[in-house]
Amino acid sequence: MRRIFFPGWDSLGEESVVRAFCDEGYEVDRYDIPKAEPDQAKRGELAGELVAKIISGGYDFVFTVNFLPVVAIAAKACRIRYLSWVYDSPCVEVYSETVAYDTNSVFIFDRHVCDDLRRRGVGTVHYLPMAADVACFDEVRRSVGDNGDFRSDISFVGSLYSEARPQFAPLEADGGYLRGYLDSLIEAQLRVYGVNFLEASLTPEIIEVLQRLCQMPQRVHSMEPIAWIYAHYYLAQRVTARERGEIVRRLAASGLDFRLYSGSDTAGWPEVKNGGYIDYYSQQPLVFSRSKINLNISLRSIQTGMPLRVFDIMGCGGFLLTNFQADLLEHFVPGEDFVYYESIDDLCDKARYYLAHEDERREIAQSGYEKVKAGHTYRHRVREMVNRYSSDLV
Repeated sequence: MRRIFFPGWDSLGEESVVRAFCDEGYEVDRYDIPKAEPDQAKRGELAGELVAKIISGGYDFVFTVNFLPVVAIAAKACRIRYLSWVYDSPCVEVYSETVAYDTNSVFIFDRHVCDDLRRRGVGTVHYLPMAADVACFDEVRRSVGDNGDFRSDISFVGSLYSEARPQFAPLEADGGYLRGYLDSLIEAQLRVYGVNFLEASLTPEIIEVLQRLCQMPQRVHSMEPIAWIYAHYYLAQRVTARERGEIVRRLAASGLDFRLYSGSDTAGWPEVKNGGYIDYYSQQPLVFSRSKINLNISLRSIQTGMPLRVFDIMGCGGFLLTNFQADLLEHFVPGEDFVYYESIDDLCDKARYYLAHEDERREIAQSGYEKVKAGHTYRHRVREMVNRYSSDLV
């Protein structure tokens, strides 16, 4: 039997990808490691552990969810193929120089990031969108039956990114020109979909002020510019927080039955019905299949890619109303498999339209479900990765 070494942690979708590899005839040997190891000495110890494990295991290749430089180092030392599937955004690790090791096959869900790395001369990266565990979702829906839990007109599942971030506190406290510039930039990006201009808008002069107030260390042996860090880890999350907060409050006050499912604190918004955190496998499929409309509001660090939520909604047979993401058009047809909005006003208008046109809404949801089931499950993605990995070896 073919064997895979799978170092990992409890990451989202890990159970689904392991199950898909097993269904494709692989034996998966899982090995718990920390998601991030900031201590360089401990990182070296971990690399040694991984090398010893790989040498003794007789594996066909190594696989991880997200790209991990320490695993790339161990795989290169053992001259074994390392496959990784990146679903996080931002994922600064893919800008490590280790991503270019010739033993890698790195699959990235956001085509923009993949193209950016290729422009930088990295030939080991490939575009691969996310997937849905349709069989698992179908089983959950069958086993629970048709009780009334999780029903609503509109729902959104996800963080509001409203939590304080101490590392950026000096930027929040600044009341001068910088704060005005950043607030204006955030406001402008909030109103534009399909194009992200945050990083390009950070001039050298602005970067100098940012670094003086809140210094972000330049990573050794890494390709991302310092503007990338501020744009993706600070500005993009602030835009997302503003957008999601505004949408949630608008819908909560609309008279429609809107439900939020989030671990974020909404105590200051008493009008919002927040169901709190829900379990990914046992409860989320019920929310997506029983809500008349399911929202995707992408984290703004995702440039063109489709978040996992997009596939989960359609893979549960739910109706998807999403912001525009360019990668959607490569795989799905707007108005046939999903619907996208172009502003918050447009979101509200389209929500009311599709709530009033049930047959049309159901047809779109069914079309999206059938398309995901036919070509976008974890087994489809596992086969694509293995086929790509095999061609990389030629």
